[in-house]
Amino acid sequence: MYFILYTSNASEMCSSEEINNILEVSRRNNPSNSVTGLLILKKPEFLQYLEGPEKAVTTLYEKIKTDSRHSSVKTIKDGEIETRIFPDWEMGFAGEGDLQPLKWKWDVDKLTRFSFADELEESMDVLKSFIGTKSLKTNTPV
Repeated sequence: MYFILYTSNASEMCSSEEINNILEVSRRNNPSNSVTGLLILKKPEFLQYLEGPEKAVTTLYEKIKTDSRHSSVKTIKDGEIETRIFPDWEMGFAGEGDLQPLKWKWDVDKLTRFSFADELEESMDVLKSFIGTKSLKTNTPV
């Protein structure tokens, strides 16, 4: 099992409708590639975690890096994992409303460019805090 954690900046053309399209395609295509994960949006930044077979995850990530709906893609960490964090989520989604319970993690300087995401442990703590939130499995920004 392989994972990639990355951040990026949403482009101006990346509306809620476009994010819905991303989620729809991900939720349709990821099962056939055994990819699962979570997309977090704190406008204008994304934090995304992908997991699955290495070839499937790296192929998807290469495609993501060329997607015009975002820019400044930055890999935080990638590597091998023993078990999935999100085994039941083709692609979970958390927007700003979902982040309110975690507001303390986003205060002060941490609001800027997912600056905390430079540290893998803190990033993973944020991702794991969503485990068990069933509504995020089918959540959308609209």
